[in-house]
Amino acid sequence: KKDDISAHFQTFGEIDNIDIKTDSAGISRCFAFVLFKTLDGLKEAVATNEHSINSWSNNGKTIISKRVTVKIAQAKPGKIFVRKLTPELSDEQIKSHFSQFGNITNVEPPFDKERGQRQSFCFITFKKESSAKQLLKARTTTINGVELEVKKVTTKPDPWPMGMMGM
Repeated sequence: KKDDISAHFQTFGEIDNIDIKTDSAGISRCFAFVLFKTLDGLKEAVATNEHSINSWSNNGKTIISKRVTVKIAQAKPGKIFVRKLTPELSDEQIKSHFSQFGNITNVEPPFDKERGQRQSFCFITFKKESSAKQLLKARTTTINGVELEVKKVTTKPDPWPMGMMGM
């Protein structure tokens, strides 16, 4: 129960949110995300070796005591496609501009060998998906007066999903 999780983890620090994961029928998938308001609460919870969550019956007796493992969740990376880049914009200007939205792990500016310059688009990967979502919501951003389009990266489906069968 959410109350049991809250009661246990509040001993480490103030809780901002608890997200219990359930299936489509609303049945617990046996894990939850606990978001602390401060980093100290998270550090204390992770540093504690053993955690037990209790569920109580109406008469106050413990009916379930479950051991749980505490881990720091890794943020899902977010990747965007940026188009309408001009040759005047340097790679450093692009990276500097987009870093204001979050931590960047990779910038991929394809290079046109025939023209000897960067192509008019690039891919940017942020450490956190929320950074990419923020830009996707805005749909455009401007660097030095140049309005750039921001789009979601889509992967092409494998044309041979079952391999090259029959050969």
